[in-house]
Amino acid sequence: MNRTYRFGVSVVALLVAWVGLSMVDPELFPAPWAVAVLAVELTLYGDVGGQSALYHVGITFGRVLLATGIALALAVGIGIAMRVDEDIARVFETWLPIWMTPPDVVVILIVMVLLGFNTVAIVAAVSFVCTPFALVSIWEGMQDLDPNLVEMAHTFDADRALLWRSVYLPHLTSYVFASLRNLFGMTWKVAVIGEVFGITNGVGARIRYWFLQSNVEEVVAYAAMFTVVVLLIEYAVLKPLEQRAFAWRA
Repeated sequence: MNRTYRFGVSVVALLVAWVGLSMVDPELFPAPWAVAVLAVELTLYGDVGGQSALYHVGITFGRVLLATGIALALAVGIGIAMRVDEDIARVFETWLPIWMTPPDVVVILIVMVLLGFNTVAIVAAVSFVCTPFALVSIWEGMQDLDPNLVEMAHTFDADRALLWRSVYLPHLTSYVFASLRNLFGMTWKVAVIGEVFGITNGVGARIRYWFLQSNVEEVVAYAAMFTVVVLLIEYAVLKPLEQRAFAWRA
């Protein structure tokens, strides 16, 4: 059973369950077709305030991309530094569990108090929350490197640049893609939570507004739209890039 087939079966099962719940309690679980129609209306005719739903999705997506890029760059940079310097490795191995401990909501609120209720605070908070989880994956990848490859490179007098280009980076690529996929799944959820706490635009802001109005259908519509965007990025961008990057393995 290939991945595409499993994904299709999962989507069908989700829709069947969704339809069943909508028949039991349509107010709490609006039907998929009603949510789809509302999403189209919000996109074409705009939400309260005149902005299209695509505008809010785009704002959140921009924050997610920026935070994901910062978190991945920090994770790769720190992971490489840990590989090069044992003192740096010991410091981060000690602090990583502590870094991963604070609840997302607490970090978001503290950062917003310090930096204000704006995009900078959202990106900073999301980057801080998500970086250690990516770093764990990168560091595990660096430790999993076959020492025989490094020994062989030294035997052939490979300089440091060649060692990184031909040994470390190819080995690390799979862990970078795994970290990127995990990060992308985390950052958008944390970003939406941050937007709920007082940002005036973005998916989280609209979810907060419609939740306060007790309109479940609009809340589900925005959540569904952003989930579709995330899935499109996963299967239309990340997956093809990963296949292209690892085509040499075949």
